[in-house]
Amino acid sequence: MATIKDIAERAGVSIATVSRVLNYDKTLSISSIKRKLILEVAEELEYETPRNRNKRKTKKKRKDTLNVGILHFLSLEQELDDPYYIAIRLGIEKLCRDKEIHITKIYRGSANFTDAELKQLDGLVVIGKFSNDEIDRIQACCERVVFVDSSPREGLFDSVVIDAENTVKTTIEYLLRLGYQKIGYIGGKEKLAEYNTILGETRKKAFIETVTKYNVYRGDWIFVGEFSHESGYQMMKSVLELDKLPEVFFAANDNIAIGAMKALYEAGIRVPEQIGIIGLNDIPTAQYTLPPLTTVKIYSEYMGECAVDLLLEQINGRKIPKKLTIPTKLIKRETLKEIKD
Repeated sequence: MATIKDIAERAGVSIATVSRVLNYDKTLSISSIKRKLILEVAEELEYETPRNRNKRKTKKKRKDTLNVGILHFLSLEQELDDPYYIAIRLGIEKLCRDKEIHITKIYRGSANFTDAELKQLDGLVVIGKFSNDEIDRIQACCERVVFVDSSPREGLFDSVVIDAENTVKTTIEYLLRLGYQKIGYIGGKEKLAEYNTILGETRKKAFIETVTKYNVYRGDWIFVGEFSHESGYQMMKSVLELDKLPEVFFAANDNIAIGAMKALYEAGIRVPEQIGIIGLNDIPTAQYTLPPLTTVKIYSEYMGECAVDLLLEQINGRKIPKKLTIPTKLIKRETLKEIKD
């Protein structure tokens, strides 16, 4: 049986650090990568807390433990850079742990993304976008499937999504109510050739449609890079070379917004006094930027939990597919202001 010492040796950290991470000590100063490594090692070694070991001793081991797979369209390295997808996965894992469901994780490019592996599962939660060929393969191998953050073949599969188009639309309308008329866009676009999809197009398309509807469209104020801090930083550097600047920017995710704010700070441009910015996702660091980032919250961990619930409904006999659309919420902080005439 694995101990905290075993985890510490494998992860290359102290026993005290492992203990604080496993007890979810939020005061511990540690990188997200190292925290994730410790949790992954603990899961790999099947570590159990003393409390859970005592619970297990007091009841018979279930012979019918479910084995649920998490199939992720990103690699492990890519996921580390995207808190949105990390939160979805953590929501899935949390509810599975609570319900004593065994988890098999399969990342993009993983050697165990095989038909044999998939056929051994009682159900599968699929995170992200996959090609038609891969969806055919998933369908052939798994009877019970739930997609999160995409909704392919709605007559066949359950899914959990947000209404991205309406979220962008209502966000732009909020900016207009504040008095902003000069609205720019900084977004991400990532082509995944093997998955035959382009990420980020939905948000950009909804932005263009909305600002066009309200006659505030400016093509030279639309910038597209990647979904990262660095890309947000570089895009804003390019923005600052323009002769005329927008009053506010809608950022396609919080990582982009935070990188853009860094570029503005370095240029001596005050947020929101000179340029406003609003993000999307409400990642944990959004509340700690200077000033704190106004954003739109996506309940990503809850999306993962809902996916598990849908999967259990299928296992219990439900046949008709469901699509759950999870609402978003505006989080007002300090990177926007009311524009006065």
